[in-house]
Amino acid sequence: MQTPMLNMIPTLSTIPPLKLSHETPYAKGEGLSGLFFRNAPITEGVVKTDALFMLIFWFSMFFFFLLMGLMVYWCFFKYRRRPGVPIPRSPSHNGPLELFWTIVPSSALLVIFFLGLWTYTDRQIAKAGSIRLDLTAWKWGWGINYPNGAQSQWLIELDPGTTQKVPIFVVPESENIEMRMMSNDVIHSFWIPDFRVKMDVFPNRYTGYTFDTPTLAEGEDYRDHWIFCAEYCGDYHSEMAGVLRVVPWGDYQQWLTDQNTGDMSPIDLGKLVHTKQCAICHTVDGSANTGPTWQNAFGYDVPLADGSTVLGDANYIRESILAPQAKIHQGYPPSMPPFETLSEREILGVIAYIESLSDRGRPVEEIEGTTDGEGSGGDETGEGGESAPAEEDTGATDGAQAPEGDADSET
Repeated sequence: MQTPMLNMIPTLSTIPPLKLSHETPYAKGEGLSGLFFRNAPITEGVVKTDALFMLIFWFSMFFFFLLMGLMVYWCFFKYRRRPGVPIPRSPSHNGPLELFWTIVPSSALLVIFFLGLWTYTDRQIAKAGSIRLDLTAWKWGWGINYPNGAQSQWLIELDPGTTQKVPIFVVPESENIEMRMMSNDVIHSFWIPDFRVKMDVFPNRYTGYTFDTPTLAEGEDYRDHWIFCAEYCGDYHSEMAGVLRVVPWGDYQQWLTDQNTGDMSPIDLGKLVHTKQCAICHTVDGSANTGPTWQNAFGYDVPLADGSTVLGDANYIRESILAPQAKIHQGYPPSMPPFETLSEREILGVIAYIESLSDRGRPVEEIEGTTDGEGSGGDETGEGGESAPAEEDTGATDGAQAPEGDADSET
């Protein structure tokens, strides 16, 4: 499978459809394993996790029925009170019996402890030569930086016919993957059900997670695995999803080379950042959402929570991305985390895209004709925000809810 070059924002027609693990010929689990896990183990790590789970399950079931059976027998039959039979004196203790019921179950629990410890450390300590991916979580999405600095540009519909799209992250088959993870806001939890294990993702702290990717079957060009957040994180927690796509090594190298934005115009790059990271909170058509709309956000005065106003120019947009709590948009909660991991070029792209959505911004042709003329603090021209015509009523705020920042932007 050769993936298409993606120097522009990919459309659904350029992305191969989902091919989930439970749709593969050999992926169905059997017996209780199939009931609990839905699909059969696909890697060595999954085999160990499933085996440990089933060991604990059968251990618990054995002692549950044993103890409940003995309790019913002793209470209702052997030691049941009978008319005319005096209550016998209970013994104070039975040393051998107490040693037996302490040592035997404790020994079994010790075995479970060490098996669990070894399985856990296998998921924490990456093997030599692992591919490290830097994952960042935010409300409500995932982003991954690859070793060469690339970021996935592939998006696919969460459900057919919906507008909600989730990212596709590509990894090679039969390789060990090391995840270095951190959150931009609240606690999330990175969970791939097919790989069994989840790991919490914290703000201001890296957590690790490693797993082996499965080997594709003969004739199978790729396979997909769902990614979910397993820690409730707010309104759109249920839509915080992604897809891990396992491909052959050669296709992974080709795809990794294709994931660049070097030929994108600033507007296209800003649109890509919005689609991938911001669309869940910020609309571009003026409709209300968790965060302010981006339509007519540029060039208008923005009402702030403290009663003052600020011009929605490039400097304001940049500040709202990097320090969103500095100026809170009136009527919206201060829930936006800072996104310092966005590159300067991505910030400029967001500014260009927001400007293109405003009737007070420059024409699209002018914006696309320059790469760094938005003047967002640090660009060469330093001209940010003078595109609002002087004769316009800059106090107007209808439809001009300027963003507190890219409310769900992240690298």
